[in-house]
Amino acid sequence: MTDAPSIANESVFAQRPIATGIAVGAVSLAPHFFLPPDLSLAFAAILLGVVAGVYFGFAVVRGSNLQQQIEFNVAFLFVIAALLGVAVSPWFLPAAYLAHALWDFAHHNGANLKLVSIPQWYIPWCVIIDCIIGFGLIGVWFWNGVL
Repeated sequence: MTDAPSIANESVFAQRPIATGIAVGAVSLAPHFFLPPDLSLAFAAILLGVVAGVYFGFAVVRGSNLQQQIEFNVAFLFVIAALLGVAVSPWFLPAAYLAHALWDFAHHNGANLKLVSIPQWYIPWCVIIDCIIGFGLIGVWFWNGVL
């Protein structure tokens, strides 16, 4: 008997990471079209903190002490970027989302960085979400005068 769940038991996110990544990214970006600039910045910062914390969660569940420390520290850096995006320059926020897409790629098994093991469907899913939000924020914030 194998520990791997059958495809029928996997979530829709695991079954269709590209489509659901696009959907989650679009839904996450949509409020920025309607929020005033200060709330848009706050929402982007809070969501970045949530996104950054997911890998720490994976490390707590399945990682070594070293992997937990790495993921906690990297998540903390993204939280600092979120704060800088609110307090110093909004540019920190889309830049941090795009940097998080690179962090996603770093977790791909082919990178051989010995980071915590992540389900392989999660990596492209999160890259898509990060890129939609990162590039989308640049567009929306140019449109509404935040950048």
